[in-house]
Amino acid sequence: MSAPECSRGDIWMLDWSPGRGSEKDGWRPGVIVQCDEGNHAPGARTTILVPLTTRGRDYAFYIPVPRTPSTGLRAPSWANCTQVLAAVPAPALQAIGQALADTLGIA
Repeated sequence: MSAPECSRGDIWMLDWSPGRGSEKDGWRPGVIVQCDEGNHAPGARTTILVPLTTRGRDYAFYIPVPRTPSTGLRAPSWANCTQVLAAVPAPALQAIGQALADTLGIA
């Protein structure tokens, strides 16, 4: 079974364990930040994500992601851009929503 296709801005649930130091761990949403050329390239097996947290901080690298029907989030969240992760989208996981490009400041 092949990994499901993912796209930039998709919000996925995944296991961030084991967390080290101040890294997030356990099951939580993450937003895909890798470009779609990398996500959809033949043979591409990994993507790049940042975790979402419900604890906002007044830092430039915490990007707000609102709770809307399209994001699928249970609470207003922030993308913590200091904790980048390369991951394999597993077939058992599914995207829970989509963050709009203007929310993330990406084209």
